[in-house]
Amino acid sequence: MMKYIKWFWKYYKNHKRALAVLLIFSIFSAMLLTIQPLLLKNIFDLVKSGETTTVSLPYVNELIERLGGNDIGNYVLMLVGFAFLWFLVYVILVGHRAYMNVRLEMEFRQECFDAVTTKGPDFFNKFTTGDLVTRMTDDVGHDKLAWFACSGIFRFYESVILILFSLVMMLSIHPMLTLWTTLPLPVLVFIYIKSSTVLDKRFDFLQKKISKVNDTMEACFSGIRVIKSYVKEKDQRMRFANVADKRQTAEISAVKAHTVIESLWMYIWQIGIVIILLGGGYYIINGTLTIGEFVAFDSFVLFMIYPMFDVGNFLVKGLRAAVSIKRLVEIENHEPMVVNNNDGKKINGDGPEGRVTFENVHFRFPGMERDILDSLNFTAEPGERVALVGKVGSGKSWAARLIPQLVNPTEGKVTLDGCDLREYDVRNLRRHIGYVPQEPILFSDTMENNIRFGRDDISDETLNWAIDVAQLRPDLNGFPDGLKTMIGVRGMSISGGQKQRLGLARALVGQPKILILDDCTSALDADTEALLWDGLHEVMPDLTCFIVSHRPATLEKADKIVVLDEGKIVEEGGHIDLILKEGLYCKLYHRIMLEEAVGSPKPDKTMKNKNGKKTE
Repeated sequence: MMKYIKWFWKYYKNHKRALAVLLIFSIFSAMLLTIQPLLLKNIFDLVKSGETTTVSLPYVNELIERLGGNDIGNYVLMLVGFAFLWFLVYVILVGHRAYMNVRLEMEFRQECFDAVTTKGPDFFNKFTTGDLVTRMTDDVGHDKLAWFACSGIFRFYESVILILFSLVMMLSIHPMLTLWTTLPLPVLVFIYIKSSTVLDKRFDFLQKKISKVNDTMEACFSGIRVIKSYVKEKDQRMRFANVADKRQTAEISAVKAHTVIESLWMYIWQIGIVIILLGGGYYIINGTLTIGEFVAFDSFVLFMIYPMFDVGNFLVKGLRAAVSIKRLVEIENHEPMVVNNNDGKKINGDGPEGRVTFENVHFRFPGMERDILDSLNFTAEPGERVALVGKVGSGKSWAARLIPQLVNPTEGKVTLDGCDLREYDVRNLRRHIGYVPQEPILFSDTMENNIRFGRDDISDETLNWAIDVAQLRPDLNGFPDGLKTMIGVRGMSISGGQKQRLGLARALVGQPKILILDDCTSALDADTEALLWDGLHEVMPDLTCFIVSHRPATLEKADKIVVLDEGKIVEEGGHIDLILKEGLYCKLYHRIMLEEAVGSPKPDKTMKNKNGKKTE
């Protein structure tokens, strides 16, 4: 229980004013409500016998007699006045609860999203996109965690206060009848104890099935081109129908358990009304209970019925909210692979020199037995082009990802100008590094915004320079709206080569000192790639460049080639020297040359005409 209170407190501590209103006004609401049946008691007693009876609470008797003065008119006015005051207090209370529901939902979702953006590749290997979407939408949604976080908790708080106040008043009127009225309580406690485990398992199972549905949709929509190419639409429809059917089964199972338990909790308490009618009638006939006391007693029991609904709702919805909290905490507790050093070294002035050194670098994911990278030792001098070459799975891309600190070495260190990368402020470090991954990630926005990527301080001159160096200008002129052209999600409306050139422009516009190209020129034709390298060398001669590539023309232009095999460096040197060694690099190079000679895929020369249609 305490862990959930601590989890909620980290959000509520930023809303202390709203919290104070909810705590205090809930008490006021219960007080104003429970005083009204006592006024009714006096009104009925005055009408029946001309005199009132007292309750065993002296201060309450004194207050009512002082304000009412045994006058029916005064008691009626007091009843209307207290009812109006209660209405005002309750409007404020409900308004604050509604506001906090919406506010907390936003904060839960934002906190979860912020946490996800700090995680490393191991996190996204564990959690699928659909699962994360479910946790940030369905789990924190209004009918689950968001409602419970405020309305669920504070309706329960208000209900408990109202029940306690009502019980005190009932005991002050007739203790024995009060005892008979509370007979359903042990039954309710038994139901909750027996049902809590069942509900927890069913709600957890349901959330996992919802995640599976979202994950299936995300995978289908992301790969829609491949699905259509292989005419697998029917298979995808069947796959979706299968997971949707399993979700429906889980939903029905959870709703059945929820409905049965909630109904039992809510309606067993109404047995108390039957007890009041039978027992109250008996005590009135015996003369130990007046008509006014019976009316007041009945009112207090009615006041307790709906609060008992809220108590039951709190217990049932609380189990569901607990499942959602566990799923959010699971994200929060997953340690990021790279933690920003806020007090770390900052690169100022013209930026770093660009000397990057790998010193006995090892890298593996947590829980893995084999190193992905093993004992890497090499140096890239400022202005050098270093090519990372190797078979598929040799660790080339992971070596490149160590430089912008997308991951950190598990042993050894990577240094920039002699300083361990972990000693730098990560955000500051990455401003001086341009990174273009194998699959350039583009967003549903204009081409200009995809290049600027939120860096509004970049001038139009720098933007146009990056476009020219990336060889994007000819393509850009073919778009109807130029830089203002909207591209679809993940750049589905443009070709592979255009994606790569746009990704290059995004990396270059920040004028980095270190550029990492992870096999990102594969869709460019030889002439375009040659123009790219010539442009880079001309305008940025001091740029340290790391290239992951197998293209012969690219490798021939490299100053240094590092050959990896199973995560280890097996060869290092210039292109000619490595060819003469006739080792692994020589074999890879000749195999690639042979593949190109036999018939490689046509280079990407896709353009768009004035109507925005792709042409060759």
